[in-house]
Amino acid sequence: MRTKPLKTVALLARQPGLNVLKDYLLHSKDIDLKCVFTHGKLPKAEGGETRDDFEVFQDLCKAHNIPLHAVDYPEAKDISPYLPEDEIDMMVSLSWRYLVPQHVLDRFKVGTTNLHRGYLPTYGGAEPVRRAIEAGETSVSITAHEMTIEIDGGDKLAEVHLPIAPCPSEQSPSDYAEVVKKQLEPLYPDLCNLAIKSWLARG
Repeated sequence: MRTKPLKTVALLARQPGLNVLKDYLLHSKDIDLKCVFTHGKLPKAEGGETRDDFEVFQDLCKAHNIPLHAVDYPEAKDISPYLPEDEIDMMVSLSWRYLVPQHVLDRFKVGTTNLHRGYLPTYGGAEPVRRAIEAGETSVSITAHEMTIEIDGGDKLAEVHLPIAPCPSEQSPSDYAEVVKKQLEPLYPDLCNLAIKSWLARG
């Protein structure tokens, strides 16, 4: 079993990404966090303004002396120019807008981890929570998996489950999905921890 902390790069956005950063990556003895990437602006479809969470990312990284890179289209599609030059072990990704190209995935000596808001492989892709609600599931899951150039592909590393009630009659599945997503937010740090423990157990 590996004993040295994993030299880690994180691609994080939105509240789940903040939770993983502040509640796990910045404090875990298993992680040597080298830098954080986030999106500085909202997608154009949402107005393209500065993200509400961006200042919080800045403050957290500054307080812990962690370099923060704010990258948006087109730079965010290939972060290789911004990666540390020395050897790096692990990448953790959550709420990242773009598929990570193979030559970036190949930079990480131990592996790469994506945290997906859905049970895999059944609910890969977009809107997994809403789709699970519409299918009548009694629980939803968030899943950690190895990253490949295929969206939500790669071997499963860990999963965390949240029991849910049926969709209330006065709510649409889309509206109820937003409620459930909020309930899932505190669970991402535990999922990331389980995923990293899985990697470390491989030696």
